[in-house]
Amino acid sequence: LPFPGAWTFGKAFLLILYFSTLLFAALYRDSVFNNSIREGAIVASQLPWVYMLASKNNIIGTMTGRGYEKLNYIHRMAGRLTVLAANVHALGFIYKWVIAGTWTQETQKQLVRWGLVTLVTYDLLFLTSMSFIRKNYYNFFYATHSIMTIMALVSISIHAPFAVPYVSIAAGFWGVDHVLRLAKTRVPEAQLEAVPELHTTLVRVPTLNAGWRAGQFVRVRVLSRGMGWTAWAEPHAFTIASAGEYAGGDGLVLMVKRHGRWSRALYDLAAEGQGAENEKGLRRVRVQIEGPYGGPGNTVFSSFSGAFFVCGGSGISFGLAAVQELLQRISQGTSNVCTIDLVWCITHARAVNPLLSPFSSLLTQSHALPVELTIQVYYTRALNKGEHEKYPALDALPRGLALAAGRAATAHLLSEFVVRTATALGQDAGGAEGWGRAHGVLVGACGPVTLSSDVRRAIGTLDAEDMKSVGGVQFHDE
Repeated sequence: LPFPGAWTFGKAFLLILYFSTLLFAALYRDSVFNNSIREGAIVASQLPWVYMLASKNNIIGTMTGRGYEKLNYIHRMAGRLTVLAANVHALGFIYKWVIAGTWTQETQKQLVRWGLVTLVTYDLLFLTSMSFIRKNYYNFFYATHSIMTIMALVSISIHAPFAVPYVSIAAGFWGVDHVLRLAKTRVPEAQLEAVPELHTTLVRVPTLNAGWRAGQFVRVRVLSRGMGWTAWAEPHAFTIASAGEYAGGDGLVLMVKRHGRWSRALYDLAAEGQGAENEKGLRRVRVQIEGPYGGPGNTVFSSFSGAFFVCGGSGISFGLAAVQELLQRISQGTSNVCTIDLVWCITHARAVNPLLSPFSSLLTQSHALPVELTIQVYYTRALNKGEHEKYPALDALPRGLALAAGRAATAHLLSEFVVRTATALGQDAGGAEGWGRAHGVLVGACGPVTLSSDVRRAIGTLDAEDMKSVGGVQFHDE
């Protein structure tokens, strides 16, 4: 269920329950002014949860089938409550010592000094982890976070010896995570290609062609001096735009939108080598690939009867990989999917040009398989005078690919798709005959938050009988 902003009622309920549990533990038959030791125990008890949820490879993600990025909101809440408990713990003692006039004497004790170091460390962690810092100064956030999380474990162990078991568990999660991350890391050679129409850099790694599912992402470092003094060491996450073990593919493919400083440096690096005398005139660089992470988890796309994907801008990476993977499973006879729709929402129609080849390849492959594939592209910017030659000719589009001006009417498109899927299953939409053959419709979205919200609302407008005729509808937000 949707909730104001980026929240859902489920997330809000979980966090309120979490906060209420810790609040009860802190205040039940106690007062922070008389005894704030309990808040210190709460800080220690939350360390394993904070560090586990911060891990790229954690137990909760494995058990629930959700990537670490989907659980990060719980990590942030746990961290903030830990900082709050640490401050309440410290202020309770400071209040008591100031009232008794023993502040100076107490601060001479080593235990208290290390407690103050822990408090300052946690407060700095909170301040440097604020949304504004993370979004605008990520490198600063990453460096301070990495250093101070280790400092906090050391200082709290000296301040409160009873916390050592909790610190050991937290350190264990941190260590195991980094070992697994190292095991998931490769340093292959990649090909860079600048695509001006999409303001995007294509990163192809031909030597990596298996080991991931559609919707998963990898963390990338471009190990080239051409990226600048520090940018070569920065990790950035991108959704994989190709299917694993895809016949005739280019291996692992990433689409990096030119947006920030790092991605602009990568685009310029690719453009510099565009005319170089190597294979296809592509720039070759050494990259560090870590992953894959995230993805659909326990959701198996090929188990559904129909798949409807809505992508916005660079979110087409998810759509391409998902359709490729489904066609691969259908050709192997391991999929129930009989209808696939891919809807791509873009600003300029000319952005279709670089993807005409992969779109045509997917459509050609689908014609030889028992599946109905339709690709619809919607562009919102009107054609300016003299720009017509930059846009694809409608008569040159392959069969199954449609190009239309305006915003996509997601609710109408989805409703129509559900009816087509029901028909393909050999029944009329709204009927109950053939219920055993219906395995549901998967609706996937990848793009801005507004796009995902629009898709959620579209699902809410579907007719109940239509949904029953296809076995229900499941939403996956990438």
